Amino acid sequence: MKIPKVIYIGGTPMVGKTTIARILSCRLQYECISTDDIGAAITAVTDGVLYPRFHYMSGQDHRDYYANTGIRKMIRDINEYHRALWPALRVLINSHATWGNPLVIEGWALRPGYMAGLRGDVAGLFLLADDALIEQRALDSPFTDGAADRALMVRRYVERSRRYTSEIRSEITRLELSAINVTHMLKPEDIAEECIRILRCDG
Repeated sequence: MKIPKVIYIGGTPMVGKTTIARILSCRLQYECISTDDIGAAITAVTDGVLYPRFHYMSGQDHRDYYANTGIRKMIRDINEYHRALWPALRVLINSHATWGNPLVIEGWALRPGYMAGLRGDVAGLFLLADDALIEQRALDSPFTDGAADRALMVRRYVERSRRYTSEIRSEITRLELSAINVTHMLKPEDIAEECIRILRCDG
């Protein structure tokens, strides 16, 4: 069966979405884009007073934000940010699904409820992982370099990922969407191969 014209890859940060999306785009000769890049572009051309959801971390170093912000506020911030970003992402996805070039789009702003509501030549899946994998990748990433309290930053970051993953996991089950549980044992190429298998079956 044919591969859909637009492929989405969702899931929490550090789970490997960007790596898998790049592999898929190379194999399929699709364009590739991250929702993080779209969000950064919108943030650059909007005012923080008029569009506060796009500027929730403005004026703060990201390391201080994770170390000093409560989990509930972090979840609220990202939920509001994703909600504000979704209309732009929906237009982008729909345009590529109709007249635009084939596309792989990845990012954690691609929430299950949003993706389930899309129509047309669009399909995808979510990458899920346990705390240990997210923690190790956060520690290995330059993202945490220079933090005043690196252990605290990573602990808070992992806790936010756990809350987010729990939230979308239940949505994925309820909406009968596809997901892959990522482990240390799975190589990116194997995950990409499984993605293609799922996409062919879903198509």
